[in-house]
Amino acid sequence: MPAMHETVYPRFKSSISEKELNDIYTPTQEEIKFSWKVTRGENANFCFLIMLKSFQRLGYFVPLTNVPQAIIQHISKTTNISISSEVIENYNKSGTRLRHVQVIREYLKINPYGSDARHVIVRSIGTAARTKDEPSDLINVAIEELVRKHYELPSFSTLVRASNRIRVSVYRSFYRQINTLLSEESRSKIDKLLESQQDIIYTSWNFLKQDPGTPTLMHLKDLVNYLTWLSVQDVGTEVLANIPDNKIKHFAAEANTLNAAQMKALEPNKRYTLAAALLAVQSAKALDDLAEMFIKRMSSVHRKGTEALDLHRTKNIQITDKLVVTLRDMILAYKKDGSIEEKFAAIQSVIEEKSDEVLSHCETHAAHAGNNYYLFLWKYYKSHRVTLFRILKAVTLHSTTQDISLEQSLQFLQKNETVRKELLDAVKIENKGKTTENKIKLLDLSWIPDDWWKLITGYSNRSIYPDKINRRHFEVCVFTQIMRDLKSGDLYVKGSDKFSDYRDQLISWEEYEEEKELYGQQVGLPVDSHGFIEHVKNWLNEEILSTDKSFTSNQYLRIEKGIPILGKPEKKKYPNQLKLIESLISQRLKPINILDVITDTEHWINWTKDFSSISGHDTKIENPIERYLITTFCYGCNLGPTQTAQSLEGINRKQVAWINNRHITEEKIELAIKNIINAYNCFSLPKFWGSGKRVSADGTKWDLYEQNLLSEYHIRYGGYGGIGYYHVSDTYIALFSHFIPCGVWEAVYILDAMIKNESDIQPDTIHADTQGQNSPVFALSFLLGIELMPRIRNWKDITLYRPCKDAKYEHIDELFSDTIDWNLIETHFPDMLRVALSIKAGRITASTILRKLSTYSRKNRLYQAFRELGRAIRTGYLMKYIGSEELRSIIQGATNKSESFNCFTKWVSFGGDGIIAENNRDEQRKIIKYNHLVSNCIIFHNVFHITQILQELIMEGHKIEEDTIAALSPYITQHINRFGRYNLDLNRKPPNIDYNLSLAMA
Repeated sequence: MPAMHETVYPRFKSSISEKELNDIYTPTQEEIKFSWKVTRGENANFCFLIMLKSFQRLGYFVPLTNVPQAIIQHISKTTNISISSEVIENYNKSGTRLRHVQVIREYLKINPYGSDARHVIVRSIGTAARTKDEPSDLINVAIEELVRKHYELPSFSTLVRASNRIRVSVYRSFYRQINTLLSEESRSKIDKLLESQQDIIYTSWNFLKQDPGTPTLMHLKDLVNYLTWLSVQDVGTEVLANIPDNKIKHFAAEANTLNAAQMKALEPNKRYTLAAALLAVQSAKALDDLAEMFIKRMSSVHRKGTEALDLHRTKNIQITDKLVVTLRDMILAYKKDGSIEEKFAAIQSVIEEKSDEVLSHCETHAAHAGNNYYLFLWKYYKSHRVTLFRILKAVTLHSTTQDISLEQSLQFLQKNETVRKELLDAVKIENKGKTTENKIKLLDLSWIPDDWWKLITGYSNRSIYPDKINRRHFEVCVFTQIMRDLKSGDLYVKGSDKFSDYRDQLISWEEYEEEKELYGQQVGLPVDSHGFIEHVKNWLNEEILSTDKSFTSNQYLRIEKGIPILGKPEKKKYPNQLKLIESLISQRLKPINILDVITDTEHWINWTKDFSSISGHDTKIENPIERYLITTFCYGCNLGPTQTAQSLEGINRKQVAWINNRHITEEKIELAIKNIINAYNCFSLPKFWGSGKRVSADGTKWDLYEQNLLSEYHIRYGGYGGIGYYHVSDTYIALFSHFIPCGVWEAVYILDAMIKNESDIQPDTIHADTQGQNSPVFALSFLLGIELMPRIRNWKDITLYRPCKDAKYEHIDELFSDTIDWNLIETHFPDMLRVALSIKAGRITASTILRKLSTYSRKNRLYQAFRELGRAIRTGYLMKYIGSEELRSIIQGATNKSESFNCFTKWVSFGGDGIIAENNRDEQRKIIKYNHLVSNCIIFHNVFHITQILQELIMEGHKIEEDTIAALSPYITQHINRFGRYNLDLNRKPPNIDYNLSLAMA
């Protein structure tokens, strides 16, 4: 059941400021005049005004004895009327109060809560429950609708009961609707999934829930077979056509936690609904996985091709050296004095009879010029050929642009799959040998990249259309381009999720026109193309002029041969008393084990309140808080259920695993994290560390076993794993975590946290390292009103752009080597703004679009427009960066906090030898969230005790400077015991928490 403070249900604050008393609870002259008209005597008048002002604030009537004394005293002071508490108590029991209630309703034109209001609640919650699931969200929708229609609010418990009842009713209607649409054949298929087969240990239901392994050729074949099996189980897309996507995923998530026996125990409507949802989600997921595996296998083929080229060059370096020597000798022979005939004879003496050999070596070397390794690809591709063709038969690919030449080439290739000839006909000749002979092109080859053209056609000139093409090179080129177009979004997979057509997820153009003006006001940007271009152009010019003007006084920046060089700043000096204060804090921190830390934060915050049965209908468990804390400890510290059961008495590993599967989801963990962040933000100590307006993003590698799709070999770190990607506030608390593959450019996920973050800490500036930026990310963050300020390695090698060709600058003009194409940006500005509006509306995630925009596309003009805008924004940012030593220091400090958090969160995950043992990707992501949750618990616990210790030191006479406090960190671990046997003591009574502890200097 949601708590009142988790909703917008109005209530009195525990502490009311003077400003709030004046603004909210001061009766107007009109209200005072009205009160004298409808009351008799000062007592009744005073009580009437308290009732009126309270109702105006709350929207419902409360006994006057429940009104805070601060409000009563304020109204008394304002009206110069003073009455005793006894009079107020008598008023609550009198008929006068009932009469005044009706008068206030009529005066404020408020309808009393009754049957009509109940209908409003039913309709509003019923509509909202189709897309929302959290009871607090449903209650908020009902409150907003009641207020809009001028109804008095009912009690909070009434809203809670209504939301639970209507939510259950909506779910049951979904169950009935889906079951009705299912055919008897589909129900029979589902029933067979849940039945045990003879001589087979597991049911098909278990097979349905499997997760793919590593993208090996064997697993690729298995996944194709799995997708083929899924297509046989298909119950039809129309069954779920009218069900919101988030509900389908919710049903699938619940189904995924149930075994076959538990599914069979459900009532039929729900059983068939959950099964149909899981089939749909697994089908889309399988298509995603197949596309992902296809990309990884083709990437592996190309990686081996580049390695083969390097090996070829190493082996043939002597031949290359001989060619260079031969060329040198020929030039020397040519430069000798004498006639042309004599020079030619001298050259001939150098080559002698080696001309054919030299020519062959030259052609071989030229074929690999410019790092062209494509000649080697067939060797590594051919073993995958049959499986890759099977993939393309199992999936349906479509272009997201009008250019369908690649689709046509794929169809041509599939028709010739069994052909073994070296050359394929690219033309069809009609009336051959006759005067009316005509060549008909069978293919549009315009899509073929230049590096491939000669290998495929045999011609260097692209204007010549070939009669025949090299089958092998053409085949590898087609599969290579499919890989690239899937990554860039130029191709989509029908029926998939991750590789779907992103255009379907954008808001409509009608919605765009309705919302763009308000959005422009919110982010401070013009929303017409011309106005936007002028705004960005002027902004860029001003940033460049500012840096140019300050160049002579910039002691760190110099330009040598057109290259900007930043000198190292002076080493930061820490406050003299910092070591002393850190030592005193360390001495006074009492030893504690990590489970007690988790227990204490639960006692203070009650962050487990959002953990509950996924279905909402399971039997209540005994001692739920105890079970939730143990499960969080188990997975957050990476112990695993077995090790946890060995470390705690009375705990069964199956109980821990059951709670994780049936009661805790990623979304619920994120709610718990949000609750801790909000409580943390109430402390005064973190305000010394940062404003909360800045956040830094960084990733750290987590080791995984090799047998899963997420795991990749990481070149920088070595070994197989994934990346835990964290957004850490400048106040040290971690706001967001995500688990991503090693091979993904981290910048793809950098904006998701800024959009999804619903905590009280709302940053507007984000810092990162080189991996946290590229041109499209700069562009999208700008359109979203987010300042991206990364620390870029080798930033001086990045091309800087002038706002226009005739722009000249006095000191830094030589830094700029190109000009922004404003026409391209202006043409596609509505499309770019539509993407930003869609992200804000929650229709598409920033990472979904950035996955596509971060890959080069030859035909996607939206990508090119984002890249061009990003070039302008990044140039302006780099002007700020090189012009301000203070900004560079801030960025360095922010990224240092991220790196410190990475070490801290790894320290928290002390179990499992540092390896995430789960091979299921959903569970891997949950473990990262659990670990984030436990890390934040420890940070919160440390800040509470550091605050207390600092207060004690100040009371004892220590004068602690603000810069000393600002240099402290909550990532303290020496007092926390991680190992040994544990005892969960829910009767622990930690000190009462006081967020208002003063850190004012003595």
